[in-house]
Amino acid sequence: MTRDDPTPLVERLYPALAAGDRATLAELLHPEFDGYFSPGLPAPIGGHHSGAADCIEHGWWAIGATWALRAEPERWSPCGDARLLVQGSYRGTARRTGRGVHAPFAHLWAAEGGRLRSLHQYTDTALWLAALEDDRDRR
Repeated sequence: MTRDDPTPLVERLYPALAAGDRATLAELLHPEFDGYFSPGLPAPIGGHHSGAADCIEHGWWAIGATWALRAEPERWSPCGDARLLVQGSYRGTARRTGRGVHAPFAHLWAAEGGRLRSLHQYTDTALWLAALEDDRDRR
C-alpha cells in the first residue's frame, strides 16, 4: 500500500456513509474533494460538488434525505495512478413512496496526500427516479 492507495480509505468510507458518520467522512476526504454525481439525479445531488463539505451536504446527505439506500460494493479494481474502481449495487427505498431501488453503480475514486481526492459516480438514475413515483404518477 502506498500513501495514495485509495483502497483502505474507500474500505472505511462505505461503512461511514451507511452510518451517517460525518466525522469519519471529514477525516477521509481531502478538503478540496471533488464529487461528480450522476447528472440525472435531482438537484442538488446530480453534478459536480466542490469541497468535502459540499459533497457531504448536497451529495450524500441529500441522497439520504430522499432515499434510504446502501451502496453495496461487489468488485474492487485498482486502476493505478492512485485510482480505484468499485462496482456494486445501490439497494433501498424511496422515503416518500416506500418503493424499492436496486441500481448498479460504478465509483471511480482517486486519492492524494493520504486522503480521497475525487469520486466519479455512474449509476442508472432512471431506476432511482422511478422509485420516487407514486401510483398517481404512473397513471
